[in-house]
Amino acid sequence: MKAAARAGRLLAGRAAAAVFDALVPAACIGCRRGVAPDGAPLCALCRSRLPRLANPRCPRCAQGLGNLAAAAGELVRCGTCEEWPEILVAADAPFAFEGLAARTVRALKYDRWRSLAPWMAARMAPGAEAMASRLGEVAPWLIPVPLTPARQRERGFNQAGELARALAELGVGSLGPFLDRRPGGSRQAGVRGALRRANVQGRFRLCAGLPEERRSAIIVDDVLTTGATAIACAETLAEAGFRSVATVSFARTLLPLNPSREESE
Repeated sequence: MKAAARAGRLLAGRAAAAVFDALVPAACIGCRRGVAPDGAPLCALCRSRLPRLANPRCPRCAQGLGNLAAAAGELVRCGTCEEWPEILVAADAPFAFEGLAARTVRALKYDRWRSLAPWMAARMAPGAEAMASRLGEVAPWLIPVPLTPARQRERGFNQAGELARALAELGVGSLGPFLDRRPGGSRQAGVRGALRRANVQGRFRLCAGLPEERRSAIIVDDVLTTGATAIACAETLAEAGFRSVATVSFARTLLPLNPSREESE
């Protein structure tokens, strides 16, 4: 009976999300002006205002280097990713998590505007393809960061799963839902420093049906902040025999350069 009830709630959540998608007005996320129903979710002016991540960037975690690189006179790492495990080799995102980019993420994640995912994934695809080349893979596994079962039922879908599926449809790689998320922990939104790492430590586990070919993978998420979630996922994949992992997201939170040890964990 409990299983049937859970299945019923899951189906109801999915049905509600589908109805919402059908009812969302064809309006720009940024200015609410009308846009074509089958076109971009932002008008041309708002698209030009999306906050792109500026160069130079850290070659490992995509953190903006700003004056740090100018002072060094060469390409340097930012220091925020120095404690990342060796298996997590690279990260990329097209936009900074602020302004219209943050609003777009929230529209997908909290307002359940699932039709945003293909457009967002198309912006992520060039970076994901570049990372695939860096990993030496023509078509790496695209592994979405999973939600807890309760969050999945509440939301009716997984925003990272929608982005990963859209990237797979664009030919970036093969969809690989190889991770589950154990119940527990708290929301990552608004949490800083070592607490982010503690929230996700040990929360991920491997699913049945892992492929025999496990050389490399790209973890897909909506936002990259400290990398705590990507680290936890990468360490779990390492246990399964994956040798190198990268992560791609739609937006990246800009962190203070040369943070304290506590902030970088």
